[in-house]
Amino acid sequence: MVAHKKVVILFCLCLSAVIFADAQVFKGEIIGGFNLTQVDGDQHIGYRKFGAHAGVGVMFPFQLKESHSLALSMEILFNQKGARKRNYYYNVSNAGAGIDTIHQFEYLLRLNYISVPVIFHYAEERSGLTFGVGFAYNRMFSVKEWEYDVLQTYDTVSRLNPNEFSVLADARIRIWQQLKFGFRFEYSMFSLRTRTFPRTIYKPAEIRKQRNNSLCFYLVYMLNEKKVDKPKKREKIEKPYYY
Repeated sequence: MVAHKKVVILFCLCLSAVIFADAQVFKGEIIGGFNLTQVDGDQHIGYRKFGAHAGVGVMFPFQLKESHSLALSMEILFNQKGARKRNYYYNVSNAGAGIDTIHQFEYLLRLNYISVPVIFHYAEERSGLTFGVGFAYNRMFSVKEWEYDVLQTYDTVSRLNPNEFSVLADARIRIWQQLKFGFRFEYSMFSLRTRTFPRTIYKPAEIRKQRNNSLCFYLVYMLNEKKVDKPKKREKIEKPYYY
């Protein structure tokens, strides 16, 4: 509960900074997009889980050269992660008849986080390209897991670490003036949990540590950022006509 209160206070401070960004040196950010995620170590391959990625942020720019700059940003995001696998097959053993049968199920892990990324950016002002690296603290506030089409209860699900620290790489490109398109890759630094998977007809029993692995596609609108002046068209010079 104390951690949730700290996140709420931090979100309010960040939102206030965005609202009053026009009167400050720093820039405000309004962010909206989606995640494609998977959980490494869960025996399901592919970025099949779709989730929301939205929030606000503040950026503190440092002028490097006339057309190049550095910046440090902090964001507060609602971030959905997890994993999904359709056409999931599980081996069911009939002890009495000694027959192995195959059934079709669906697996779904839905993780909801409040995320606080801190990113160091390098920007090329003329082209509008921005590259960044950083880390994020993610606080899980809800989790649901369906295994073999059955919603698991808290007592039957292996305990997940509610605190996640991750590294990330970020790239942005200007679409129009202050509106930019961004791509982000984020990966857990430490495991979320350790799970033991039973033997199947395809694989032996194994113990795996699980980590979040996510791709994010988003739009960001920058407040208090100068508009880009369009290059003026060169005036045509009429050549003198000689008789």
